[in-house]
Amino acid sequence: MCKGSLKAVARMMGRPYRVAIICILFLLLTLNQLGYIWSPKLHSLFPYQYVQASRRAVVPEILNSTLGFEKVFVVNLPERTDRRDAMTLATALSNISATWINGIMGSAVSSKVLPADSFDKTISRGNKGSWRAHMNALQTIIDQNLTSALIMEDDVDWDIRIKSQLQVFAEAARAFTQPVTSASSNWARDGPKVPLAQAESFNPADATENTVVELPVTRLPHKKLQPTSSPYGDDWDVLWLGHCGTEFPTKSKPKAKPKSPPPTRPNTGYTPKTNPEQLPLPLLRVTIPDDITVPQPQHLKPHPFALPDPLGEEYPPHTRIVHASSGTICTQAYAVSQQGARKLLYQFGLQSLTAGWDLMLKDWCDGAYFDGYAYAQQHGKKRTRPPVCVTVQPPLFSHHYGKASASDIMSPGGGFLNRNGRGDITPYIRYSVRLNMGKLVEGVKDLEGLVDQLPNY
Repeated sequence: MCKGSLKAVARMMGRPYRVAIICILFLLLTLNQLGYIWSPKLHSLFPYQYVQASRRAVVPEILNSTLGFEKVFVVNLPERTDRRDAMTLATALSNISATWINGIMGSAVSSKVLPADSFDKTISRGNKGSWRAHMNALQTIIDQNLTSALIMEDDVDWDIRIKSQLQVFAEAARAFTQPVTSASSNWARDGPKVPLAQAESFNPADATENTVVELPVTRLPHKKLQPTSSPYGDDWDVLWLGHCGTEFPTKSKPKAKPKSPPPTRPNTGYTPKTNPEQLPLPLLRVTIPDDITVPQPQHLKPHPFALPDPLGEEYPPHTRIVHASSGTICTQAYAVSQQGARKLLYQFGLQSLTAGWDLMLKDWCDGAYFDGYAYAQQHGKKRTRPPVCVTVQPPLFSHHYGKASASDIMSPGGGFLNRNGRGDITPYIRYSVRLNMGKLVEGVKDLEGLVDQLPNY
């Protein structure tokens, strides 16, 4: 009946209209085959209000099997077949194509390959192995000339709505990673094209330690933030998507006194690297309100024994914030651009190894390795710029604490979580892929049939 109606309409409209109808039908069929059009049943997995309400937030590239990056890598020790099995299922159930990066045992890392400044440092075998594995991942990105890649640990977890979440994150991140298309705009003064986050209007000269600069994602000037090389923006180094803690940037420079060690790791005597010449980080916070994938404030903590994150006290429930990375720790999942991979491999493959990989990456993103004086002298010639690292809280990827499992580097809460059978949880994630794996394998596709491990009560 539908086919006959279309023919009748086409005869009435004439040949040009018939051609148009055929083109539209072909386009719809192609998008359906690519997975960009979902059936109503499958679409119920992605009831993300902002994506549904804002047509501009739909970024087709992020719906592909590499989440809008050129590749997705998973770091895994070959002998941990349990983790490889779990990640194989988790990525397959999420339509994510991943490539393995073999983990390295610390005992296999020769002292000859360590950067010179590591010789007087106490670095555990686990940290040496982790460092080398991540350097190998960066090396692969450079060797294959990838524009960008996502690097994940093998014990990470995510929400079944990850692709919808990343679409909104991508739009928010462009405020930090995408220069505005016009130098003359309401967001940046006349001069070099810069991302919104670097504009003077978002970094007031009279800002203090308590200054908060916010902009809702719905108010971003979409047409001025159109990238060409990546849906996440054209000029960035690191997108820190999975972590166990971060801070909002403030006007002041990083404190010389180190913070207390996070509850998920023992006191290693680590002292954050400081640089008196480093520049302040952008103050802008892009807010994503009413995000139904964000748990209630009482659930916003990296593991059951940690204190709740300040995010839950500073913002209304179900708010996600995208901002410049500051004090971020743990590398559950982070994306690296080609330029970022080259900078990081040079700095940490050749120049410096002083702590665990995530702590060094934290210092690098905070600008501790950046020569701010040289930047100030050369900025007009655009020879260099500070690292551009963007993060999100709560994180989009999180560490999964499986039953009777333990990290190859350290155990959460001193191992108490595992010893007392409190495992099989994933902080920050509501509809966890891992915790719903059995149902997903059986073909359950509706949220009503899956488990929300952090419900709204």
